[in-house]
Amino acid sequence: MNPKFQARWISKQQTHYLKKTGKLKESMVLDSLKGHILVEPAGTDPRRDDGILSPDAADYELRHAWCLGPKTQVQKARQLLGLALDPA
Repeated sequence: MNPKFQARWISKQQTHYLKKTGKLKESMVLDSLKGHILVEPAGTDPRRDDGILSPDAADYELRHAWCLGPKTQVQKARQLLGLALDPA
């Protein structure tokens, strides 16, 4: 996984807050079957690092089978994290 970016679970309320305040400029939120995943620059908001996904977990969760958004968005998130592109 690219050490310049990290992925973590984020609540629906936090997603709305980040969108409303414009703090998603270098980040992206993906909707998945289990919730929302935030891909952001590493070290962002270190107070909430308990939900950071391991490289294996990010690789599993950021697949077209689980993410509800466009395939291009999933591929972009995987690219930012340094993961192999999902062939599905």
